[in-house]
Amino acid sequence: MKRTLCRILLLLGLAVPAAPVLAQSAEAHTRIADRYYQRMAYAQAKEEYRIAADLGAVNEHVVKRLADCSMKLGDTAEGEIWYAQVVKFLNREPLDLYMYAQALKGNGKYAEAEEWMDRYLALDRNEGEPKRSNILDFVRKFTSNMDRFTVKRISANSPLDDMGATWDGEDRVIFASARDTAVGVQWRSAWNDQPFLDLYTARRQPDGDLIAPMRVNGNVNSNLHEGPAVVAPDGSLWYTRTNAAKSKNGIHRLSILHARREGDGWNGDDPFLYNNTECSVGHPAISADGKWFFFVSDMPGGYGGTDIYVCQDMGGQWGEPRNLGPGVNTARNELFPFMAQEGTLYFSSMGLPGLGGLDVFATKRDVNGEFSFSVNVGAPVNGPKDDFAFVIDKANTTGYFSSDRPGGAGGDDLYSFTMHYPLEQRFLCTGTVIDDDNAMPVAGAEVELLNAEGAVLESVGSDADGRYSFPVEENKEYAIRARLAGHYDGIVHFGTEDIAQLQIVARDVHLVPDAGIWMRGAVKYKDKLGFVKGVKVSVVNLASFFSEVRTTDAGGDFLFRMQPNEEFEVVLEKPDYFSMSVPLSTAGVKRGVIDLGEVKELSLERIEVGRPLPLKYVNWSADEMTLSPTAKAELDLLVDRMQVNPSLDIEVAVHANTRRSADAALKLTQGRAKVIDAYMRANGVPKDRLTVKGYGITKPLNPCGPDVECTDRQHAENERVEYTVTGVQGS
Repeated sequence: MKRTLCRILLLLGLAVPAAPVLAQSAEAHTRIADRYYQRMAYAQAKEEYRIAADLGAVNEHVVKRLADCSMKLGDTAEGEIWYAQVVKFLNREPLDLYMYAQALKGNGKYAEAEEWMDRYLALDRNEGEPKRSNILDFVRKFTSNMDRFTVKRISANSPLDDMGATWDGEDRVIFASARDTAVGVQWRSAWNDQPFLDLYTARRQPDGDLIAPMRVNGNVNSNLHEGPAVVAPDGSLWYTRTNAAKSKNGIHRLSILHARREGDGWNGDDPFLYNNTECSVGHPAISADGKWFFFVSDMPGGYGGTDIYVCQDMGGQWGEPRNLGPGVNTARNELFPFMAQEGTLYFSSMGLPGLGGLDVFATKRDVNGEFSFSVNVGAPVNGPKDDFAFVIDKANTTGYFSSDRPGGAGGDDLYSFTMHYPLEQRFLCTGTVIDDDNAMPVAGAEVELLNAEGAVLESVGSDADGRYSFPVEENKEYAIRARLAGHYDGIVHFGTEDIAQLQIVARDVHLVPDAGIWMRGAVKYKDKLGFVKGVKVSVVNLASFFSEVRTTDAGGDFLFRMQPNEEFEVVLEKPDYFSMSVPLSTAGVKRGVIDLGEVKELSLERIEVGRPLPLKYVNWSADEMTLSPTAKAELDLLVDRMQVNPSLDIEVAVHANTRRSADAALKLTQGRAKVIDAYMRANGVPKDRLTVKGYGITKPLNPCGPDVECTDRQHAENERVEYTVTGVQGS
């Protein structure tokens, strides 16, 4: 479908360029090819570059252009051949590695594709992108339920492109086809030298087959590209057409037009409100209730490539387009939206994890009305080639999609399907067990999935490549433990709070020899699910003051080799979070693994200036003013926090039970404040960083007061001690 992708969805040229002048030299053919390439006439450009290469011009420019033209024309087999040469050039670009991986993936060579995609990610990793592509894991995931769909070829396909079926009632479909090449002047696309597309209709059989295809009646077909289209609930037709007028940079963009049903056809070419000659607007789709209008565009402000947008019916006019957001759209192309009767939005994407080329995805609105994540519908609908334009009937069981997979009639073809059971989102944790002695994968290691309490949920052996895989649930915390004779157990952690977007969490487990002393830990968020990446962990030897520093990984994990019979301080720091310090001793320890989380809870809390934090164990009975051992222990923690975070200014506020009179309450809290102030200063807190103040009953948490009837519990809520960060020095 890359032919169709480039013809229908991207930027199109209308007429075939003049036949090339015969050239005698490789340089002349290269110049002709360059002119074709600049005009986006990739079929002609590829032919001229090939002649130039045959004449000896197998240089970087020609080979790169042959690779690029092959991929633009959907020829992944030749794309692989040429990109295999491109990636050997000394000045190759990161994108060359990416395109080589895409070609390999499009040819079903997933292991090689993963290798080259990982090389690309290592060279040119954007903010938030994973370091590893996990292509093989995604392939296993997307091919694990092959019995969900039954797919069949249909009779209406031609040797040329047939694609983009849409419903016209229950008994007919409309689709786009390049089949009619004998009527009048044969217009051909400069992109790939193929005939232009028109809209056709076909009769649907009980088994899903499509027969008796014929051109749609009316005036919606022209000497330009038409399709894809959608029949609205009111029976009218919204369809895509290539603009006759060029944009400022000489490109024929796409637009959406509207036609009214007349008899057994449609007439009209009323423009969609948001058409724009400077960007493409196409691929219309409408919800079953007629309230939501979806379309595809490369308008400015998107995520990259083409994105899917939606407009709401505002009482006879479509409202402002809204981008569907990162749960659907990516930096690459999203296309062919279709909203099913029950509200699932189906679309195709080149940017979300898939099996190759375009894959079909499904998404539903979440509780906030957003499309927050998308599910790959899996094989056999999706495969290494382009799979797109998925539509399903009102019963949510049968429908059609398009594909350029091998075995069809030619070009893009229409396929029918039956869906035997509903789609479900499955999440995985995968990774590799690695021996740190030799940095090699470990086969046959025992690998366990642990829940947040440390209970074993599942156990597997790592495969010949050291790989493991576990199904996991959303919004949970897990650990992976690997065991192998002669090594200490390896443990890594992860949370699944963001797995709806990622689908797969990759966590490698490193095993170290069972000799010496190791210290490890995992840093969590204090007030929410998950582990903290990017925490600076410093281990300071208190005798030599030598320090070693690591940074926590995606699972909040860190690991240090320790010296025996020494005293250490471990400091955890991350901007905008309270730092923390943990004392550690290896006195008397000869070998083993120390889990720092068993010494002290490793959880970081975000610093929020002005937000009161409770000191819930600093409390009194009646009119007491002395500190209990428990209260002193909690104040010790605050002293420690201030010492580890020397830039923070703190206020401690003492509040009274609202049963008391205002004067008595103020006097009592001021006395208690003096006690707290004296204790903290005696423990080394500087005067200029600490304020301790008694507020009496002036700041209750509820409406209770001396003359208000409240329960004992309500009154008790107001008798409290809190501390607040009032400022950060140097910020």
